[in-house]
Amino acid sequence: MEIGIDSFASAMYGTLNTLSSVDAMEQLLHRIELADQVGLDGFGIGEHHKKEFLDSATAVILSAGSGIANN
Repeated sequence: MEIGIDSFASAMYGTLNTLSSVDAMEQLLHRIELADQVGLDGFGIGEHHKKEFLDSATAVILSAGSGIANN
């Protein structure tokens, strides 16, 4: 059995919008790195093409996360 995480990069931060898009992306990349460190088998990101989401280029995000995790 394989265990992984499926996520997305939301730009919606509740009613206060206290988290910037840059911070949200940094947190997502950190989650990818952490998933690798704890030995999860995969990390998927849903692809969205709306202003409320930051994940229209999932391959780029996963590549960035992979680079961080392997350093």
